[in-house]
Amino acid sequence: MKMNDDFRDLAPLDPALDAERWSRMAQGILRAAEGELARRREAVSPDLLLLLSGWLRPTLSLAGALAAIAAAVLLAGRSEPASELGPGVADALGYPMPVAAWIETDRPPSLEEVVVALEGDTR
Repeated sequence: MKMNDDFRDLAPLDPALDAERWSRMAQGILRAAEGELARRREAVSPDLLLLLSGWLRPTLSLAGALAAIAAAVLLAGRSEPASELGPGVADALGYPMPVAAWIETDRPPSLEEVVVALEGDTR
């Protein structure tokens, strides 16, 4: 037997047969949906923007304090010359002595110093 051979009567599903019953079902579904929506609204945690706004003042205070500390450290500078601090970064990297001196004193070399450094003469 094929599926189309057996006729099914779908008349009981017609909403026009009992309009009052259909209206009650629709109203019940709407009431249930409104109740579910209200329940979900109550259960939702605070809005993300409200949560983040509570952290705004402490975050800005910390950022300001860190900026002030960093500025103080950068502006303080070194009180001792580089030669008194021991071997520098240039020495540790194995640069020749004249090159290390240029790097640590932060001065450009003269032409004569460059020629001497390239020739390998350590006078």
